[in-house]
Amino acid sequence: MIKNRSFLLGLGTGIAAGALILQLALIGQGQAGGDQTLDLSTLTREQVQEAADELELKVYDASAEVMTEEEWTEAKAEERAQGSSTSSSDNSGKNPSSDGPVASTPEQPDQPAAPENSQAPKPADEPAPGTISYRVINGATLNDVADHLSSLRVLDNRDAFIEEARKQKINNKIQVGSYEFTEGESIDSVISKLISGP
Repeated sequence: MIKNRSFLLGLGTGIAAGALILQLALIGQGQAGGDQTLDLSTLTREQVQEAADELELKVYDASAEVMTEEEWTEAKAEERAQGSSTSSSDNSGKNPSSDGPVASTPEQPDQPAAPENSQAPKPADEPAPGTISYRVINGATLNDVADHLSSLRVLDNRDAFIEEARKQKINNKIQVGSYEFTEGESIDSVISKLISGP
């Protein structure tokens, strides 16, 4: 142990000196880079707005009511429903006077009204009516897929599907992704979709 004494003393001193130098370097970096961090409480509204514009973001007041597209369409539908119910109640509340006939002349509009589309265009991501969307996730087993498809009523017979899938050995061939099925679809059709991919 005496022979290694000077070695161990040098090793310990070197480790201590290295740790001290590392601490000094980290402290020096913290002070040099300290002016780059911003205190968010001192930012003005204009500075926040400029930073948001650079990142192509929008800034709203805390008191502003912000809705998603779905919430906005629901609110508009409620307004239309309330508007139609109030107009129908206004029409039912007015009784024609029994004193005599009242001649009403319809007014012609200055500009013809634009025809409203009775059918709104459907978004591309919405499936057609009667279509069932299902997403196969990574790591899903054949039993998991069969359980979900039978709960969605795509498969009438879960066990027959599993038996046919094992016969065709598709356990490792099922592709991850989103699929669209119809209710009560044939087993062969489901298997071919799962193998071919979305």
